[in-house]
Amino acid sequence: VHESIGHPNEADRVLGREAAQAGTSYVTPENLGLHIGSSEVTIYDDPTIKSSYGFYLYDDEGIEAGKRTIVENGVQKELLHNRESAFIMKSRSNGSSRSTGISYEPIIRMANTYLAPGRADFDKLIEEARDGIYVKNFTEWNIDDTRSFSRYQGNEAYLIKNGRLGKPVKNFVLETKTLDFWSAVAMRDKELVMYPGTCGKGEPEQGVPVLMGGPDVLLRFKKG
Repeated sequence: VHESIGHPNEADRVLGREAAQAGTSYVTPENLGLHIGSSEVTIYDDPTIKSSYGFYLYDDEGIEAGKRTIVENGVQKELLHNRESAFIMKSRSNGSSRSTGISYEPIIRMANTYLAPGRADFDKLIEEARDGIYVKNFTEWNIDDTRSFSRYQGNEAYLIKNGRLGKPVKNFVLETKTLDFWSAVAMRDKELVMYPGTCGKGEPEQGVPVLMGGPDVLLRFKKG
């Protein structure tokens, strides 16, 4: 969520301002509103979650913070803006400007970014999968500079056979296109799990506290 949805929807990156440091984005000023995933995919960035790691009420440009809908029912909806990018793109700042301190320039940042939970139980996801692999967590990931392609190395994974969890799977690797990954989301667990982190961005680099996460999901990739 953080790398494949959050960063590509930061307006400064969309405008090419991050190209020299961190890359560009598959989201461009010309394709806003593109289909990023299935109708099961709604993704928020919400700095107003009380007591959260990425909590704040006003950003570092004095804009009141609010819940931002980056993707709604699979469709790209809202970029993360500061005052400058909002002016350039004829939009409005949505309180996404943060800095690590008074000596640093405020730049566009995420806060608490997550895939909205669904209604299914975990057991229902496994049952619906029938035959596949349940990946509980990853040991490493890689993503290209436009956030279009990614690779994930499984740390703990299990075989799913006839709708039941089975033996552990070693060295599981998933390589996919970002839009293919999110288009494959077929069902979401009802439990939301979030993880804290420090997001680095800018030159010189600034690290800010963030949360990221979502529910377990059932992925159904198209063959061919």
